[in-house]
Amino acid sequence: MDARIRLAEVTARTVDETALLRLVERPDAGAATLFVGRVRDHDPQAAGEVVGLDYTAHPSATEKLVEIIAGALAEADPQGSTVVAVAHRIGHLDVGDTAFVVAVSAAHRRLTFEVCELIVEQVKHELPVWKQQFEADGSYRWSGL
Repeated sequence: MDARIRLAEVTARTVDETALLRLVERPDAGAATLFVGRVRDHDPQAAGEVVGLDYTAHPSATEKLVEIIAGALAEADPQGSTVVAVAHRIGHLDVGDTAFVVAVSAAHRRLTFEVCELIVEQVKHELPVWKQQFEADGSYRWSGL
């Protein structure tokens, strides 16, 4: 794996955004960007209040995550000055739980924003992770199938 990718994991464990930020810290990095995606209590596809969700991943999800990160680094930072740590949670999550974290560091802020956004967008569209969203009335919906 590319040394600039400090972490790329799809995990059932709780994701600690501070730990990911620490993974990308380094003396030559003047900027760090942190994206934290949390489970919210509403969704445009939900008929009512969202109370939790279950994330399920294909066995290839971690491999695909590495590809997504490598692609974003190649596109936005061909010189190789960016360092990244990414984790996506699977399993049951309640409202407020952290589901997805991207930490990026570089010498300057612009590059961190660019790389972070590329990763977030690609993960949303390409990572083989699906969610079953539960609503307060007991109903549920699947997304990302």
